[in-house]
Amino acid sequence: PPPGGTRPLRKRFVLTAMGCAGGLIMLDQTVVAVALGPMARSLGLTTWVMHRVVLVYVLALSAFAPVGGMAARRFGLLGTFRCGIVLFAVASGACGLTPAGDAAAPFLLLMRALQGVGAGLMIPVATTVITNVYEEHERGRALAVYAGLAQVFFSLGPVVGAVLTQYLGWRSVFPAGVPVAAAALWLAARAGVEEERGRGALTVVQPVAVIASVGAVVLALYQCGIWGLADPRTPAALTAAAAALVLAVRLVLRSREPLVNLRLLRIRPYAVATALTFLVQGPQLIVMVHGTLFLRQAMHLPPLTTGLALLPLVGALTTGTFLSGHLLDRHRSIRVPVLLGLTAATLGAALWTAALPSRAYLWQVPGMVLAGIGMGMPVPALSAELMRAVPQHDRADASVLRQTLRQLGGAVGLALAGALVLAANDDTADAAGIVTATATPVAFVTADAFLLAALLSATALLPVRAPAKVAPAGRGPAHHHP
Repeated sequence: PPPGGTRPLRKRFVLTAMGCAGGLIMLDQTVVAVALGPMARSLGLTTWVMHRVVLVYVLALSAFAPVGGMAARRFGLLGTFRCGIVLFAVASGACGLTPAGDAAAPFLLLMRALQGVGAGLMIPVATTVITNVYEEHERGRALAVYAGLAQVFFSLGPVVGAVLTQYLGWRSVFPAGVPVAAAALWLAARAGVEEERGRGALTVVQPVAVIASVGAVVLALYQCGIWGLADPRTPAALTAAAAALVLAVRLVLRSREPLVNLRLLRIRPYAVATALTFLVQGPQLIVMVHGTLFLRQAMHLPPLTTGLALLPLVGALTTGTFLSGHLLDRHRSIRVPVLLGLTAATLGAALWTAALPSRAYLWQVPGMVLAGIGMGMPVPALSAELMRAVPQHDRADASVLRQTLRQLGGAVGLALAGALVLAANDDTADAAGIVTATATPVAFVTADAFLLAALLSATALLPVRAPAKVAPAGRGPAHHHP
């Protein structure tokens, strides 16, 4: 028998292992939110560095996800997964050992970037393994469970960070995921993941072009907040970054063995679902990070109280995540959970934004709950359904591309909100690593703008009925699905 035992048991090992890995990746985006203030005071970090502690992780994750897909094809799924999770765990531990003094900022940002690289190696493997192990009729539910677990970890991040910061200090936040990483490694070994090696060529030019162009776009957006829109360096940087991205896209499209299969975006249902996932990821990160900073720095709540104050948001996000699958099963239409969720999220974020100037916690709770339920609903439904739009032999590539663009959406949203917050913040607060009460609403308005754009796009573009067949994506026959 296989190492995982019977086939049903093996499936459970696979889903649990990949769920732990996916949850770990998402947890590290938000777990540091409560620790940012104490970290900034302890190490003397500016607001610029504090934002980048979160941003550089998400940016590295989005940039290296395609590299993870390439490595998995060449060196095997389990080998790539092990490499990624070990790198992630080592970098996590190193973050907790950040030295004081002038070396603090570069050391911490480098380790956070390495965490993102490790996560980028893991994330394509997780979805590919689940797709390979589960049969067609149960694959959608398995992917929805995986997405739901990742969303729950993402939601719980600030609460976990608050407890650790309160009782063990901010340094304990970073290695908190190491036991989860060890458990994921053990479960993956028990599952007996099948290895397929040597199916793809290694390339250097494409990864370098993609990583450089993605990094240039995100960092140029963020730098706008430091220079200001009137500075001539701002349009020059944005133009150069956009040109680099266009060149990278052309290079990938012309390659016989592309790093990511961008031609999948010709499949309309897949492209729409991926674009909506891109638009939703940014607001989730923005409200998590800046909502936490507002409670800590503008309302002066201690870490544990901040974690407790975020429970309505955490509970609402978790509720929305699982409600999404229920609505999808009941109505058999992706429009129901996506449109309902985006409507609630847009209204909730607006209510929460309007309540911020009062600094009264109870006035923030209704918007917090409504926004949380709404933001929790679209992604699991989109994750479960968009794979039906692509041929089976393209699903691994489709998963890598979707994950890349989803994380890139988070990085773009966070960078844009950070740039606007820096522009609204005063210089004294920037130097002290503080986001003022007057600057935080700017980030929330940015999140609401993303949500409104997603709502309008979903209303116009989502199909009223599920498509009857799968598009061929330019190669291979169409596949029919129930």
